[in-house]
Amino acid sequence: MTDNRTCYNFSDLSINIFYVLGIVALSTAVRALSLEYVEIGGDSLSVWENVVNLVNNGSYIEWTHHTIRWAINLPLYLMLKAFGTASTNYYILPILYSAISAVLVFYAGSVLKDRHFGFLSALLLILYPKMTTMGSQLWPGLYEMTYLLGGVLALLYWRKYGGWHLLAIAGILAGCAWGSRVTSIYYGPGILALLYLGKKRLRPILIFSVFFLAVVVLEWFCFYSITGRALGKFSIILRNHVSQGQLLITSGEYLLNFLNLIKLRGLLIVFLAGFAVSVWFLKRGDDNEKCISILFLGGLFFNVFMISSLHPLKLAAPIGSRYLTAGTPYLVMILLLGLRKWYESSPRAAKFFKYGLIIAFAAFTLKEVPSQNTFSRLQEDLQNGRIITEEKIPVLMRYTAWSPNIIEQSVMSLFGYEKQGRLKINEDIKMAKNARRMRIMLFGKQPDENYKPENINGYYYFYSGNEDDLAKSSRVGISDFDRKGHKLMIIPKTSLPQDLLKGAPIK
Repeated sequence: MTDNRTCYNFSDLSINIFYVLGIVALSTAVRALSLEYVEIGGDSLSVWENVVNLVNNGSYIEWTHHTIRWAINLPLYLMLKAFGTASTNYYILPILYSAISAVLVFYAGSVLKDRHFGFLSALLLILYPKMTTMGSQLWPGLYEMTYLLGGVLALLYWRKYGGWHLLAIAGILAGCAWGSRVTSIYYGPGILALLYLGKKRLRPILIFSVFFLAVVVLEWFCFYSITGRALGKFSIILRNHVSQGQLLITSGEYLLNFLNLIKLRGLLIVFLAGFAVSVWFLKRGDDNEKCISILFLGGLFFNVFMISSLHPLKLAAPIGSRYLTAGTPYLVMILLLGLRKWYESSPRAAKFFKYGLIIAFAAFTLKEVPSQNTFSRLQEDLQNGRIITEEKIPVLMRYTAWSPNIIEQSVMSLFGYEKQGRLKINEDIKMAKNARRMRIMLFGKQPDENYKPENINGYYYFYSGNEDDLAKSSRVGISDFDRKGHKLMIIPKTSLPQDLLKGAPIK
């Protein structure tokens, strides 16, 4: 007798291939258009320079909470071994994982409802505003999201078709999510719901747990061998986390920490809608809808209220959209599930909000597309870097602080606030990080822990050279950067402010 649960229709498979190819092409195109320049934070730059050093010299430069994320670093290492350590290869992994996550959410949506629902879920994930950053960088949220989503998909298939191998796959992928960021444990209640809700058997939980714990134990053994400490990688995490004093809070601030969700800005209303729909599904949804709701709500709750110590009271992490990325697929599916329910009673209104959501996400993504493609910009910076090295041209750095756009300026004027000055002065930390980025990305040098950029007048810093070199040179390199962009240009020295050339003091 044929088991209809495991019978796959060939025509359905062919149609799915066309969907998958379209999703991969769309995801790759959107990510390539909206690429951001390599950011100067530890999550990205530290991971890149350490893995590049691992490929070239066989070891990390240092062990930090960034470099212990083996589920990110190992694929990056294999990719760099295969394609080389050229700076432009930085973008391969983010674009690849973005495409994989879009395909996974398509299949998850197809299992929950149908292919149309799956495609809309993938489309919204591709256009999700924060993906412009996640799909450009080595931030852990994207990789945590992809592994976790793969595990959730395996469990959805298991709920529909059965098979212990799917539980094993889910357990291994959950272990990989843990290996990319420990906060993946926040989604444990949702995983438990997928294993138990509607099934009410302990054997699936046991099988999943065996494979998950096998990954965790193997990870512990590796880090124990490296550190010699019983806590394994947690000895490294705690060493870095202790220094983050900004996470210390009072009990009153802790209880009101949810108010910091305002930091999500334009995405806040989306998260509030997702919260409301999830609560509704907990009461009236089917088992799968309840599981997806628990995944989203659990991630949101623990991201807001998880602590790392009681005395003193300290949050595990600050609130921000980058920390909530792993829950994005479930937010997207919850919103679309809610709109489907709404369609039954108010089809016109549901259609209006569905297309409104797609258009809003697309508009925010389009807004982030740089005027010059980042891949092209990086190529130009590399070329200018070669000229600077060959001709020994001195290089100055200048940081352009955030400035409001016309809408932000209107709101600020309404409340009587005026931004003072175009630039911030004495940006020692940002300048040092930018210098570190240029050393590894543009000049192919090892990081220099003792390097301190020389402050000229608070707005300009030397990256290389000094005042004597500047006086002798007819041209100068300028590293002009802000929070997201960077340009390394070679300009005539006479283009610099005359006060700068005269050594004018900080005003």
